Amino acid sequence: MKKIVALIFPILILLSACSQGPSPDEVKKWLEIVDIKTQWVQKYGPQVRPWEVVYVPSIRFVLKNNGKKPIRILYFNAEFKFKDEEKSLGYDYRAFPQKKPIKPGEKSREVFLRCPYGFRASSKESFKNNPYWKQAEVRLLAGIPGGKLVDMGTFPIKNVLQGEEGEKGQR
Repeated sequence: MKKIVALIFPILILLSACSQGPSPDEVKKWLEIVDIKTQWVQKYGPQVRPWEVVYVPSIRFVLKNNGKKPIRILYFNAEFKFKDEEKSLGYDYRAFPQKKPIKPGEKSREVFLRCPYGFRASSKESFKNNPYWKQAEVRLLAGIPGGKLVDMGTFPIKNVLQGEEGEKGQR
């Protein structure tokens, strides 16, 4: 029995290495980003002092399955940076399992990704008046099990603070 397992195991490894998942073009055709909303959201936690506010760029969206098979798990990697700059502000990577598979033609639940770093200010008003608050953007990569992460596009982060809509919060 041990000899059989010793012979079969390397063959299985070789077969799994040779089998390919969907190509990046296939993944890009299967996944469509819809209902995109970008804004700066307030960050909470022990690293935020009680006398200050911290805002970080974020993106919310829904994914539509344009493929022929149900999708149970999605992977995302978001790179946040200032527009026209090479250096990243930060990344948010996550696996996004679905409670029920997303059937062809259906949409996922909302995905929320945010940068771990942003700007500190003494108040919301001082944040809005910060001369260093400039246009940010997010490059979004998405994937499914067996496939590689695919570049889904770069989206501008609206200079709108969480809880403010329209012209009131824009710069």
